[in-house]
Amino acid sequence: MKILNLIRKLEEILLVSSMVIILALIFSQALFRYFLGSGLIWGEELARYIHVAQVWLGASLAIKTGGHIRVTFLRDMFGEKLKKYIDLLATILFFIFALFIAIKGTDFILQLMNTGQKAPSMGILMAIPYTVIPIGGFLMALRLIQQFRSILKGDLVEDDGLEGVKE
Repeated sequence: MKILNLIRKLEEILLVSSMVIILALIFSQALFRYFLGSGLIWGEELARYIHVAQVWLGASLAIKTGGHIRVTFLRDMFGEKLKKYIDLLATILFFIFALFIAIKGTDFILQLMNTGQKAPSMGILMAIPYTVIPIGGFLMALRLIQQFRSILKGDLVEDDGLEGVKE
């Protein structure tokens, strides 16, 4: 479990630092436009790619903290034992989806590498910013395995209505 804690810390650090970078990019973009009459050509594009990366990394961290939206009205009508099976089924389905994202995201990156498509203003291969899709899918799959084990052991913790995985 130490590796999962390391991944969580890395996710948190990347999410916070990327927010600071986006803030600095957008602020500098505004300054450049105001004082020089023209912004950085690549600034908005980079901010957009970083924000997309935040979404994929944040999706993994949200599994860890129980931050994903859930519709529980049907689940709450059943007893605790049946709730556990419903949670296990939902986790398995989510895991299949995350694995699908990781696999298809990898296929898409390989296609982009073959075409050599480049970003319009930054000039980098489009495969580079899209790499975050399979990484996010893989990290979500890891978190869902962790969540599955926690459901089986009865270790899910509830905090302010959110369920998260115990450390």
